[in-house]
Amino acid sequence: MKLSELIGNVTIEKALGSLELEITGITQDSRDVKTGDLFICIKGARYDGHLFIKQAAEMGAVAALVEDLPSETFGLTIIKVPSVVQILKEVAGIFYGYPDRKLKLIGIVGTNGKTTTTYLMKSILEAAGLKVGLIGTIGNLVAEQKLETHNTTPGVLELQRLFAQMVQAGVEYVVMEVSSHSIAQGRVAGLAFRYGIFTNITQDHLDYHGTFEEYLRVKTKFFVDLPNTSWAAINSDDPRSNYIIDRTVAKVMTYGIEKQSTVKAEGIQLAPTGASYTAVTPLGKIKLDLKLTGFFNVYNSLSCLTAALSMGIAPDTIKLGLETVTGVPGRFQLVPGTVKFGVIVDYAHTPDGLENILKTGRGLSPRRLLLVFGCGGDRDRTKRPIMGAIAAKMADFTIITSDNPRSEEPGQIIREIEVGFKQSSVSAQYIMEVDRASAIKKIITMAEPGDLVLIAGKGHETYQIFADHTIHFDDREVAAKVLKEINNHG
Repeated sequence: MKLSELIGNVTIEKALGSLELEITGITQDSRDVKTGDLFICIKGARYDGHLFIKQAAEMGAVAALVEDLPSETFGLTIIKVPSVVQILKEVAGIFYGYPDRKLKLIGIVGTNGKTTTTYLMKSILEAAGLKVGLIGTIGNLVAEQKLETHNTTPGVLELQRLFAQMVQAGVEYVVMEVSSHSIAQGRVAGLAFRYGIFTNITQDHLDYHGTFEEYLRVKTKFFVDLPNTSWAAINSDDPRSNYIIDRTVAKVMTYGIEKQSTVKAEGIQLAPTGASYTAVTPLGKIKLDLKLTGFFNVYNSLSCLTAALSMGIAPDTIKLGLETVTGVPGRFQLVPGTVKFGVIVDYAHTPDGLENILKTGRGLSPRRLLLVFGCGGDRDRTKRPIMGAIAAKMADFTIITSDNPRSEEPGQIIREIEVGFKQSSVSAQYIMEVDRASAIKKIITMAEPGDLVLIAGKGHETYQIFADHTIHFDDREVAAKVLKEINNHG
């Protein structure tokens, strides 16, 4: 494609060099540049792409899209525009042939439950005989091909590239997690979502958004931007549901357990192996036997059921899709290896998420509820004592440990969590262990028949991030190794 075609609809402030170059690829990462590429200079939170123009040229780029003119062109055609971010969706759309317009997009928005909800929604659509793509925290699925991911919601270029791959693979529907960061940064701006699901909103990412009110406003913007031809499935039990409903022109269906809703769950029964309930819907009652347990998974499944009804999918098909899902990596995931006590790994890293898994764990009636958790560095510090207080109140014994410390000192993060224990009215039992592997080993070694061990915070993650290095680390692997050692000596 000619550069002139690629930027034909763009307001150009200045062009240095030929516009008749053949562009064979586009990228914003200088390390990924290939011969014939257009290099997109993005001013990010950590890096400014303008500083890598020379490197891009050395890698084979033939042109660069910039906001600031470089002191030297390095042999590239330079296109200066008022805002690279604002035109990126258009440029990427032209290059990839607007693939998002050929797909039916379903966006999952909320603090907790997004990943599980995408898997449940995907299963329903596949039960209906549809070909589905998935974009989310654990990974991206183009039909059955899994691609690794670095963000919950990819950047504009990566999204268009993924959509193009999905179109080529014959995908019809795309279920995607939509993070607050992606909404705030315009990564999903201009995408025509046909369906939106709101799971819940509780405290998270205040390090980025500043206040809860701003966090709510950003989440709500997704639904504000939905056209009146789209459908929104809203959790009516969430205190902020009416705030969102009042601000969207989309057609709304609600779901819930407590409040009157379009779709409501009744007769909920939880067991270690799953949850069962009856969904009361406009089309009648649907009896469901899920292989996922916990009230949070009742909500997750209700959200998908509600959205699926708005799509016109038959109740029997919805039931089949929901009951087929046996688990989601790192989401209340049982670690195999013992029958004497249970070991569960979960991604819970917010106050609400931690409370939910502890409530679910307590609902399984263990002899003791044992917990290991920490909080991520360079993230919302205000939630640390709150999570400490929740653990103090709801767990029988806790080991406070490291999560992903990033640039912060691990011991300081742990001490900030400990404040919640010290301020708790409950006389809680806990210890502190900076090394996460040692903490997991200690808590499992403590466990006795009938106990339940919860390892919270990292879930599916296979790494641990420190200030100057990242290591391979998987809670499930560490726990399985400890269980194997116990069984070998037992």
